[in-house]
Amino acid sequence: MAEVEIRVNGRDYRVACDDGQEERLQTLAAFFNDYVTDLSAELGQIGDARLMLLSSLTVCDELFELRERVRDLENAGDALDPDTVGAAGRAVEAATARIREIAEGLNA
Repeated sequence: MAEVEIRVNGRDYRVACDDGQEERLQTLAAFFNDYVTDLSAELGQIGDARLMLLSSLTVCDELFELRERVRDLENAGDALDPDTVGAAGRAVEAATARIREIAEGLNA
């Protein structure tokens, strides 16, 4: 088990993680610190515990929104009927063939 020192809101924390995950943890901490720094600048001194709570909620809110968008994108394909999907595939194939023809013409 590895230990990593991270910095959030100007304070150092020692955190344990699985071996090989040190860089990932540093990246996550830096990402979270950006939220803390932005919120601190916006709200001023509100106390560390409250600042961490509000920053965590902000990150969670963004995560929930992104999950919803991913779900919507995954479900968007379900709304297409097979004819539309087939036509789109044929259009891509035709465009690919035309690009190959042009490329071959340039190489000749």
